[in-house]
Amino acid sequence: MSKAGRDSLLGNKIAAGLLTAGLVLWGANRIAHIVVKDEPPQKPAIQIAALPSAEPAAVAPAGPESVLPLLAKADVPKGQAFVQQQCSTCHTFTNGGANGVGPNLYGVMGAPMFAHTGFTYSSAVKAKAHGRWDYDEMNEWLYDPSKFAPGTGMSYAGIHNTQARAEVIAYLRTLSTRPLPLPTADQIKAETAEHGAPVGPAVATTSVAPTETLSARLAKASPAKGQALFQEQCAACHTITKGGANGVGPNLYGVVGAKAFSAVGFTYSDAVKSKAGQLWTPNALDAWLKAPMAYAPGTHMAYPGIKNDQARADMIAYLNQNSSSPVKLP
Repeated sequence: MSKAGRDSLLGNKIAAGLLTAGLVLWGANRIAHIVVKDEPPQKPAIQIAALPSAEPAAVAPAGPESVLPLLAKADVPKGQAFVQQQCSTCHTFTNGGANGVGPNLYGVMGAPMFAHTGFTYSSAVKAKAHGRWDYDEMNEWLYDPSKFAPGTGMSYAGIHNTQARAEVIAYLRTLSTRPLPLPTADQIKAETAEHGAPVGPAVATTSVAPTETLSARLAKASPAKGQALFQEQCAACHTITKGGANGVGPNLYGVVGAKAFSAVGFTYSDAVKSKAGQLWTPNALDAWLKAPMAYAPGTHMAYPGIKNDQARADMIAYLNQNSSSPVKLP
């Protein structure tokens, strides 16, 4: 001890203590390595099953399936309903209709691309304007407008369902005084060979009940339903009052039993003149109302027809009521 009462060996004692502690730790570590072998286990304590290998992602098709094989049997009224629901906000479809947010689309099939009179197109689509709107070009455009013409002002996602595109294009085809000819069998065969056949609607394999005769349908026809259908689909072009004026189409008062395509003061197209003078019998009207363009190819009546058999009978019954001398129906 020094005179000040301090241990002169305190530093040495601290150093010795630290050294002793280090030796003890080192010795304990060596003993632990001897007692417990530092080797990996032969099997892991917890087995984790390997994840299944991921299947390669399906490659998206380079473009839309062709609609050519579907057009001849496409459901035109479905196409019309689709257009009215999704397109009529921006487009008009009547002959001579005004442009809106988008151009009027009457006569678009077969017309020059992006060239409708009075409508200002974006530069993005002007660059794609080559030739005319054929079925393939319209199919590509409707599938994905922004891919067809990057930068287009048409903010529409497109119609990715092939059957729906075929129905819309089939309807657009009817909006013309001279509808674009349907693709030939050779064109369809070539297209199918190149791109494969599109998947159409499922075909029922069950037996189909025999179709009722027109007489049977007329016997239970509802003129009131026919009137509602007329007001919905025909009144825009036709009048049906006695002495009513012709419009886009002729006045239809007394049409059942009258001479076909012979209304006074109305100018008919050459396509129907060959049938003028024949009587509008219920059977003739049934065929005309089902598919005007099949009954008289080239007719100016751009109407897809009434595909429901009973609805046509209802219409004929209503037309027959509007006459000074209705014919006798079953």
